[in-house]
Amino acid sequence: MEISFELNPPKILSDRGFDLALLKNEILEFTDRASKLIGLVKSIHVTDSVLGVARISSVTAASLIMNTGNPLSLTCSVRVRDRNRTSLRQTVSDAILMGVKSLLILMGDDPAGDANQSGLRPSEALKMLNIEKCSSAIRLGLALPSKLGRQDSLQSKLSAGPSFFITQCVTSISQIKEIRTAIEPHDIPIIACIMVPSEKNKKSAERIGLDWSGYYDDPVDFILKAGQIAAEVLLTSPNNFMAGIEILERMRTE
Repeated sequence: MEISFELNPPKILSDRGFDLALLKNEILEFTDRASKLIGLVKSIHVTDSVLGVARISSVTAASLIMNTGNPLSLTCSVRVRDRNRTSLRQTVSDAILMGVKSLLILMGDDPAGDANQSGLRPSEALKMLNIEKCSSAIRLGLALPSKLGRQDSLQSKLSAGPSFFITQCVTSISQIKEIRTAIEPHDIPIIACIMVPSEKNKKSAERIGLDWSGYYDDPVDFILKAGQIAAEVLLTSPNNFMAGIEILERMRTE
């Protein structure tokens, strides 16, 4: 099965404001984590300012990993909530020039204390990039909810022409099967996102209403079964990197 792991880039501001020395140390920790994934996953997915907290851009963070000689493929999220068309084109162009494999175009969380938004929607942004033939140089995808809702919303995503879909965190095999059933006729690969169940990740799970009780006792079995249905599994462990490594190590032996 194909598996990737999600990493959050370092935050730009500390409690004291911008601190270059601290940022450089956190970049070293970030790239060190990326190196620990070699041999365990197919690729690394770099997020883009999760929860609206300013972090090094996903594409810049991917280049920092590349500069260490890390051989893993790199994919990135790109927020459109606070990007206009020009800045989005710049980000996509940078990703292409650096050899990033694919970009997940998503809305992104509200930035704390900032009511301004670009007005750009992910499906609209993807249509624009496809018309401009960016998809000839890089794979461009969209996010799907873990529970499919309105048919018109799904149709809007499909009509944008994504190369792949990444789900929000799924908690059951039935969710993945439902998504595959809806998407399969369109021949678009699905990447199932799964959060590593651990005490340190509990707050993150609660924040998004995630109930992992169905796979808490045997996450490896759940991940393996998910990988038989989806084209790929994306593991996320936002507050406990080592718990993710432990699961990946277990998967390698099973």
